[in-house]
Amino acid sequence: MTAAEVIAFDVEDGLIELAGTPPLWIWAFTCPTRECSCRVALVISSGAEQAHLLERGRPVADAWRSGGHYGRAAENLDGATAFAVDLDSRAFFPPVGDAPLDPRGYPEVNAIADRLDDDVLDQIARIWHRGKGQMPRPEPGAGGGAIEVEGFRPGDVVVWEDARPALRGDTYRFGERLHEAVESYCVEPECSCGDVIVDFRPVLPRGAPHPGHVEYDGEDEAAILRPKHERHRARLTELWTAYCQRHVRYRERLARRSATMHALARRIVAAPRRSK
Repeated sequence: MTAAEVIAFDVEDGLIELAGTPPLWIWAFTCPTRECSCRVALVISSGAEQAHLLERGRPVADAWRSGGHYGRAAENLDGATAFAVDLDSRAFFPPVGDAPLDPRGYPEVNAIADRLDDDVLDQIARIWHRGKGQMPRPEPGAGGGAIEVEGFRPGDVVVWEDARPALRGDTYRFGERLHEAVESYCVEPECSCGDVIVDFRPVLPRGAPHPGHVEYDGEDEAAILRPKHERHRARLTELWTAYCQRHVRYRERLARRSATMHALARRIVAAPRRSK
């Protein structure tokens, strides 16, 4: 993405056609306030026709462009479904307010939410960066060069975000505790395994205990839970259950990512040591 593309950003870049059937278009609006760090996107939809969505959503777009309350405009739309989604936690909310919304209780919302997969959320995350006038982090090894991973040694697994651009987090909140799922993959050049480690790292509060990680080999139905201590098994089970509920087709997701990482294996090298 060039600087010119950032400057040329328009709210209609948030129009996205979702994969699958029946045909469905959404219009995603991310916060335009440069200094705001919120990661919530407003999503509206009115069915299969882009032109119809453009017409229905015009009051929201006008409010967004003018600095008005575009969430309130979405709340008052006729003939359209509107809700908000956190890009990192995939938590859902009404267009206005921060009370959690369970999409399963709203069939129109649920039909859209079920199709907001990683690819769509990544696309909205790119819109988030552009709306803020930011450039997303460049892709590691852009242009086919070496992918430098700090401390890498042959035989190590590699974190997904160390080899692919990081657009979103994958966070899970239970009460006051926040964890992030970090996936690591085998990158042996001659190996075709689907081994994955999903590590649930504590984010908040600071100093919270690390519950452990989950090992998945890409073949068996059951993953292996590896709690740091046996007293953390319940929390790790809770996190893995939430992960599987969020990524309903997690087997296909992990297999796809594993194949991508194996394809990059020969380009992954240890980052040069920096002099102090």
